[in-house]
Amino acid sequence: MFDKNEDETYYHYFAYTMHVNLPKESEMDAIQALMTRRSYPRGSLIQPAPNRAEVEQILQAAMTVPDHGNIKPWRFVVIQGQGMKDLEGVLRAMYDGQVEDEVYFNRFIQEIINTPMMICVYSVLNMEHKVSVLDQQLAGGAACEHILLAAHAMGFGGIWHSQETTEALRVMLKMGNEDHILGVMSLGTPKRTSLAKRKSFVDYTFEWDQESGLQPWQ
Repeated sequence: MFDKNEDETYYHYFAYTMHVNLPKESEMDAIQALMTRRSYPRGSLIQPAPNRAEVEQILQAAMTVPDHGNIKPWRFVVIQGQGMKDLEGVLRAMYDGQVEDEVYFNRFIQEIINTPMMICVYSVLNMEHKVSVLDQQLAGGAACEHILLAAHAMGFGGIWHSQETTEALRVMLKMGNEDHILGVMSLGTPKRTSLAKRKSFVDYTFEWDQESGLQPWQ
């Protein structure tokens, strides 16, 4: 790893060739961002949402995920402003005849259209590529996580929801038959920030070697 202080020329060259503005001091330490990220309920997110420049930075961060084969098997769809209002008609048509609790459904619709911004991530799978479909799907999932992490590092909050890939959505988003929605990231400013209580990794981690076999982490 190069030392930018020792080789300032290389540092600027690296920044230029990667098309990234590298700040002298990060907005938030990377480990701090990882350790403090949490999900915020959609209803707790208010304006402002990320502006255009911030959205572009968030999405560029999502492009850095591990991607075996460098095939970029995902697409991003940014929905905000009028797009959020237009979702009401789409959702009502999608769930027409399936709603059992009208009060709950109407509250759900209002929560959706009041969300400051959504970024939908869907897969674009290359079924003939030597890289497995699973690898491609995992790369897309990693892009979803990078969106949340980048937004958090910039002071925003978000939450990742799954969404059934209906035929109506396939048509709306021009998705292929093999493609699926990987996640819908709702983004905005949390009404109130807080830290989530996390479990320790210890109970979920093991060590292995041939002699001892699989042993709990100690």
